[in-house]
Amino acid sequence: MSERELFRHVALHFGMGATLGALFMMSLLVLNVQSISDVVLRSTSPITATIVLVTGASMYFAFGAAITGFYFMIMDEDYPKGGRR
Repeated sequence: MSERELFRHVALHFGMGATLGALFMMSLLVLNVQSISDVVLRSTSPITATIVLVTGASMYFAFGAAITGFYFMIMDEDYPKGGRR
């Protein structure tokens, strides 16, 4: 796998992780799990708090997915395509 293909795959994993992280945090806010929405709405700047929560979870998931995808692709390179060593 070339470096360009590897970068493209890692970027794809980063994007998928960011999307899943944002969806996860938004669902927690909408469902008001552990009264997260109440705490955010009572803060001095609820819009900023919401953006920080969603962006933080999104980046956390994105970096985790990118690192995991990179690791899996690197490990897949070590094994021959035809079978066992």
